[in-house]
Amino acid sequence: MFKGYIAAVVTPFRGGKVDFESFGRYIEWLSDSGISGIVVCGSTGESLALTSQEQKELIQFASKVVSSKIASNKIKLIGGVISSSTETCLNLMRNSEEFVDGFLCICPPYIKPSQEQIVTHFSKLSANTLKPIILYNNPARVGTNLGKEAFDSLVKFKNIIAIKECAGDLSRFTLWRKDLSRDFDFLTGNDDSAFGALAMGAVGVISVSANVCPKLCVAAYNSFIQGDIAAFAKYRDDLAILTSLMFAEPSPAPAKYALSRLKIIASEEVREPLTPISTNLGRKIDEFLEKIVFEERKQCRNIRKSA
Repeated sequence: MFKGYIAAVVTPFRGGKVDFESFGRYIEWLSDSGISGIVVCGSTGESLALTSQEQKELIQFASKVVSSKIASNKIKLIGGVISSSTETCLNLMRNSEEFVDGFLCICPPYIKPSQEQIVTHFSKLSANTLKPIILYNNPARVGTNLGKEAFDSLVKFKNIIAIKECAGDLSRFTLWRKDLSRDFDFLTGNDDSAFGALAMGAVGVISVSANVCPKLCVAAYNSFIQGDIAAFAKYRDDLAILTSLMFAEPSPAPAKYALSRLKIIASEEVREPLTPISTNLGRKIDEFLEKIVFEERKQCRNIRKSA
């Protein structure tokens, strides 16, 4: 159900408030790029800095934009669910269930739950929604790594249909997948090893880089799937540079800077304790955009003029 490149979208702010005008323009742009879905109110969307009302409004707004697209251009809308409290997670899901195609639910952060507690947490989330759930394993953020025994318990729940795996162990995409007796999708959330994960059996990427160069990400994915190694090598190398820039300073500030330079969103504003990126990183992102994105735009304009 969820495959290909999925953008973990940022939340545009202006003057301390959510900038819905930019958000709508941004989702339209992503929809037209060929990506397969978006995650709204995930960690890249600064969900922990959003109020529950803001999260509800963002998902509802995104649903209207996505629903306005024709069927062939309609992307999946996934709601991020991030909280250390099971009850808070359930409330977030209740507030947005009617608007989303599924939920991305992380293991409870900070409290370092046991494997048994992780299973109990996700079983309650599963029992309280009919929508598909993507497990999100990110031990670097959470402090606890989802183990194989807990995973085997969770895949028994019918609406737990995928996992976003960020543990860094690429063997999981092969070894854990081969033991399954039903359809279940493995996704990676690590841009820097995305194609290694695809080679090991992942079917998609939930990506920060896809916010900035969605067409490049889609082209890289398609060339990989089609076995066009020459084209893939060029895309892969360009994306490696982009990914290093997107995580050179705390995310999502670099992505927001790039999107503001592309005039997709109006401001690079983030909520504290995050701050805008350094001048040095901004210069490097500008150089990348000039080489990859703005040059492509110039070529497209020249082609239209000569046609």
